[in-house]
Amino acid sequence: MAVTHSLLDRRLIGAPLRVRVTGDIYKDSDLSVSIVEAEGCLAIQHALKNRSKILPSPWVTPTQPNPRRDNGLLVVIKGDHCGKLVRRIHHKYDDGKELIILAAVSKVDGIKEILTGEIFELPPDCLCLGSETAEGKKQNASLMTSLRADARKR
Repeated sequence: MAVTHSLLDRRLIGAPLRVRVTGDIYKDSDLSVSIVEAEGCLAIQHALKNRSKILPSPWVTPTQPNPRRDNGLLVVIKGDHCGKLVRRIHHKYDDGKELIILAAVSKVDGIKEILTGEIFELPPDCLCLGSETAEGKKQNASLMTSLRADARKR
């Protein structure tokens, strides 16, 4: 049975992912990629200035978030919620295992993200850092403020 890459899942098509790439000209490079379907197969694509490049999956490792710090866009890459865009609310420990408390968001280009109302907890290995522009970060900076304040009170 062939081993498949954790990012090669149809639910991740188009998701903005941040990964670490090692191979060929890439030496532990942090890149933004997306999952695409090319000729009936899923592939990991890195967009360059005026073209794109398909990266061999063995070169690519998802960049996991720090449960205590990473407040940017995240993408669920494993489990029932795979493909959902989320943001960190807080973190907690359950039986010695660190979990990230997450809020699902809906993203529309050029418009501030919208909270879907869905909140769940996942370990960091089920998540990958999402790729977002500086403008997008600034636009969504206050989105999680009240949820994070409520979580700290508990």
